[in-house]
Order: sequence, then C-alpha cells, then structure tokens
Amino acid sequence: MRVFVGSVFGFIAGAIVSYFALMVGYSVWIGLFKVHDQDGGGAMAMGLIIGPVVALICGIIAAIFCGVRVAQRS
Repeated sequence: MRVFVGSVFGFIAGAIVSYFALMVGYSVWIGLFKVHDQDGGGAMAMGLIIGPVVALICGIIAAIFCGVRVAQRS
C-alpha cells in the first residue's frame, strides 16, 4: 500500500511540476526570441495539447521512480 501511495503522489507531483516548468519555459522562450503568436494558436497548443501529454509522460516516470524508491525502503 505504501508503494501505491508513493507512486500516486509521485505521479501527481511529477505531472504538476513538469507542466508548470514547461509553461514557464515556453513563456521564457517566447519572450527571449520575440515570437509573435498573432492568433494564440501556439500558446493554446502548448497549454492544451503538448503540455498535458508531456505532464502525463513525466508523471508516469516520476511515479515509477517514487514507487521504486519506496519499495527499496520497505
């Protein structure tokens, strides 16, 4: 049960942190390179499609990592 809870918390933390980091990185990239997103399509794609997919992948990786760490402690 401890491994499951650790994996769930790892998934949630990994997904939230990676989504936040991706969106901050996208905002910095847009600002540094003066990209003009006239209709907002790039930002919408990043926030609604690319961001959640990356967050899902990073959340799964974090869940596996945290689950293994908790299992080694037990």
